[in-house]
Amino acid sequence: MNRQEFLHELRIALQGEISQRAIDEHVRYYENYIIEESRKGKSEEEVISQLGNPRLIAKTLIDTTEQFGTVNEEEYYSKHYNDENIGDEKGFHAGYSDRTGWDVRFGKLKLNSWYGKLLMILIAILIIIVAAHIVAFLLPVIMIIVMILLIISLILGSRR
Repeated sequence: MNRQEFLHELRIALQGEISQRAIDEHVRYYENYIIEESRKGKSEEEVISQLGNPRLIAKTLIDTTEQFGTVNEEEYYSKHYNDENIGDEKGFHAGYSDRTGWDVRFGKLKLNSWYGKLLMILIAILIIIVAAHIVAFLLPVIMIIVMILLIISLILGSRR
């Protein structure tokens, strides 16, 4: 089975079961997936074989659509096609999508955006400044302790 046959069979299996917009999104996703995997060196037939039966995929997509209802495209890809999705709902969250790339969040703050990166740089600078102040505060105390230990070792060394 080639790509066009796979996509045609998927489209026919989805027809009448979910909205036309959702069908177009699903077909577009699988077409892009097959193309991207083919660019990585796999043959179309190999990729399609790994995907499995388009009618079974359609059944899964129909069941998912019935279970979760209609979702917009961004939610669809982030919830259903992440290769990796780490984190919890309230805190840190990291996910990867072939379509949008990495999405790293802390709460609602997107860490891999320009303002997220700026915030991370500012936090790193703040940590370095605080660490430098702690070292600057402790350095005289450490020097005194080292001097005392050096004097003690010299006194004990001279007695031998």
